[in-house]
Amino acid sequence: MKSELQRFSQLPDHRSVHSTVVAVLSHGVEGAVYGVDGQLLQLEDIFRLFDNDTCPQLQNKPKVFLIQACRGDETDSGVDLQDGRESLFSLEGGGGETLRVKLPTRSDIICGYACLKGTAALRNTRRGSWYVQALTQVLASHAKDTHVADMLVKVNALIKEREGFAPGTEHHRCKEMSEYSSTLCKDLYLFPGLHE
Repeated sequence: MKSELQRFSQLPDHRSVHSTVVAVLSHGVEGAVYGVDGQLLQLEDIFRLFDNDTCPQLQNKPKVFLIQACRGDETDSGVDLQDGRESLFSLEGGGGETLRVKLPTRSDIICGYACLKGTAALRNTRRGSWYVQALTQVLASHAKDTHVADMLVKVNALIKEREGFAPGTEHHRCKEMSEYSSTLCKDLYLFPGLHE
């Protein structure tokens, strides 16, 4: 997995693209995913392959990471709702110097995670992971006119509503909560000509 991601991150075609998307679907633990060889690949190592230093062809371009993997083995039994109707250029100083523009080492990244730190990502044995189901539903309905961060909020809302059904097991009535982190500096539309 790492060598394939390295190869992809160094493609010369990145100079002419507007953004990139990397989706990783695997088993995992907090901060890492398993490769086909059973070895853990750190998510930080994946992100580093696409940062402004290692992948200059993608500088100032949005990079989307979607991580479908457990981040631990805790299950969330959920809590009963108690409230609400649902229950009933410039540098400081400067001195006239001409300076090269600098970028933070890591910027313009948005990363969606299937679950919270320390918790397990859930799946339906017939339809697959809850996160991928919610993500594809939201993308199909909203990619034409909604920026990526707002779509990930919609994914969070769908995941929040899900509840496990496995009577007699620890997963019965379990909950999951997806999340995302972002260093995007502008809204990212997958179809930029359609949202106006």
